[in-house]
Amino acid sequence: MVGWTFYISFSDWQGTAPNYNFAGLKWYQLMFKLDRFWVDIRNNIIWLLFGVGPTAIVAIFLAYILELKSTQRFETYIRNLILYPAAMSFLVTGTIWSWMYQPDKGVINTILKWISLDFLTSNFVTDPVTANYWLTLIFFWQYLGFSVIILQSSLRTTYLKEMVEAAAVDGASKMRILFNIVIPNIKGGILILISLLLISALKVFDIVYIVTFGGPGYSTDVLALFMFIATFQQHLVAVGAGLGVIIFIMALIIVIPYTIYAFRRWFG
Repeated sequence: MVGWTFYISFSDWQGTAPNYNFAGLKWYQLMFKLDRFWVDIRNNIIWLLFGVGPTAIVAIFLAYILELKSTQRFETYIRNLILYPAAMSFLVTGTIWSWMYQPDKGVINTILKWISLDFLTSNFVTDPVTANYWLTLIFFWQYLGFSVIILQSSLRTTYLKEMVEAAAVDGASKMRILFNIVIPNIKGGILILISLLLISALKVFDIVYIVTFGGPGYSTDVLALFMFIATFQQHLVAVGAGLGVIIFIMALIIVIPYTIYAFRRWFG
């Protein structure tokens, strides 16, 4: 399938009828000249930075807090609470947040006005300057529970528990234990989590499609949505395949650090 996509990206397929004639870099040159393509690259980078970074950081702290003995009795309740969004489809999530982000009658602005905090109301995803950041908040909401579960599985090793208990007996603070003992010993789990989140953020489509459809203008457009529009609406199949190749290369670059780490652990 990957090879076929590469081949189609160099063909002259435009329209509904297949055309496998070799066109060289024709469609790549066209793609690179489009402002929309570079806006999409910038938006995908925003998703990678502001979608993945906060999710991973908050998940580390939350997983660590849930592992502390003093919060064990709340673990079941909190875990169900944060896992609930992960059980929902992106279509449902996007629809719910579209209602919440409505500038006039949305839940968030209505509550803010009700408690006399009108100055905090926002246009949310209808503002082209901030729309991408509000969209990444949806990603954070949906993936936080999933991230916590992955990190908790790394935290629950006998070896790490013994190290944490020994440090606590020696009087180390909880934050020092977190940064000096826990994080260095779960870096494999963190790397796996970040790789999964980066790939999920890179191929994001559903949330953008449902909430903004790339708008206002194409300020929130991403590569996956552009690929869908180019292939199925504009019938520029070669361009759509080219965009798929770009996404594949970016995903490959993201996975390389984890692959190197895994090989070092297996064969080092």
